[in-house]
Amino acid sequence: MCRLRRFKLPTSCPVCQEPLEQVEGEVAIFCVNASCPAQLVRNLEHFASRGAMDIEGLGIKVAEQLVAAGLVQDVADVYYLKPKGLLQLEGFAERKAEKLLQGIQATKDRPLARLITALGIRGVGETVAADLARRFKNLDGLAAATLDDLQGLEGIGPNIAQAVVDWIGQRRNRRLLDKLRKAGVWPQQQSTAEAAGPLVGLTFVITGTLPKLSRDQAKEMIQLAGGKVTGSVSAKTDYVVVGESAGSKLERAQELGIPTLDEPGLLALLGS
Repeated sequence: MCRLRRFKLPTSCPVCQEPLEQVEGEVAIFCVNASCPAQLVRNLEHFASRGAMDIEGLGIKVAEQLVAAGLVQDVADVYYLKPKGLLQLEGFAERKAEKLLQGIQATKDRPLARLITALGIRGVGETVAADLARRFKNLDGLAAATLDDLQGLEGIGPNIAQAVVDWIGQRRNRRLLDKLRKAGVWPQQQSTAEAAGPLVGLTFVITGTLPKLSRDQAKEMIQLAGGKVTGSVSAKTDYVVVGESAGSKLERAQELGIPTLDEPGLLALLGS
């Protein structure tokens, strides 16, 4: 006969010993320490990924090497890497080390939204990160945001708001932010009034495969021109950019009477 055993949920991470977090109404519990050794390889891979900081040459294999060699304790440490350390790694000669360091330095001027995405805060993808960047302008502003400030933003519910507050409140994550600041990775978001682009105030959705531009490229062009890119079509969408094999988002745009653009139409709107 099966006997029931009472199980007590842990209150601290078994690896880094930091307090665990549980969102009200959810079963899962999370370690929100971005420096936790058990998560560091994947956090570093995400930080360097195309939708985040897009660090050329830093994929999962290199991330594993950097962590195993103790060269990074958190994602901010990539900005403090030196040739001497990299040359100790298998497969790294001077040229490869130099190329990786150049790729890392090239990301210091990435937009604020990309950096927020790269931090890996639970529930904060590219669209939410862009909204946070527009509202808070820099990481100082985001770090000072209260739960009420965050929940007051359209599209950010209580769970995401709590996840942001919890992440910022974690002492090792604040240390990570300090290291980014000291490394010169502290982008500022232009206000709408300062933005000098033809798409200020317009909201776009991209669907399908464009002929020449990747979705990331199209999205970045729109954002740099002052526009906003979201993941779903609503009555607040101004344009839907349509590529090959567009699906339900195109159908939804047609239902709502929202104008559509192909790639040349988008470029024309951008003045390219």
